[in-house]
Amino acid sequence: MDFTKTLVALGSSIGAREMLKAASSIGLNDALGVVGLERRPSALSRWLPAVGLVTLSAAVGAGIALLLAPSSGTQLRARLSDGIDDAKRRLSPGVDHAETNPSHRHAVS
Repeated sequence: MDFTKTLVALGSSIGAREMLKAASSIGLNDALGVVGLERRPSALSRWLPAVGLVTLSAAVGAGIALLLAPSSGTQLRARLSDGIDDAKRRLSPGVDHAETNPSHRHAVS
């Protein structure tokens, strides 16, 4: 018996399987990167960080304004509580929508 042919055939099949595994993990960005191209970022991916930063800055500014405004502790706590309740009320529909529609979280453009 010629074990060399058997070993070559076995090695080829293992190599082919490994090559298929490696090829299946290549994504579009990898293929484009090989030729020096890249995907164009969507408008949402460019604007979302800016909108988030503005929103965060506004929230921090509002909190500082509340803390520095001349009022008694009781009034300040009542205003903070009302503000937090209002924010929860405005954000809950968006949170509920995100929880019930998980497919929108990882959309690929």
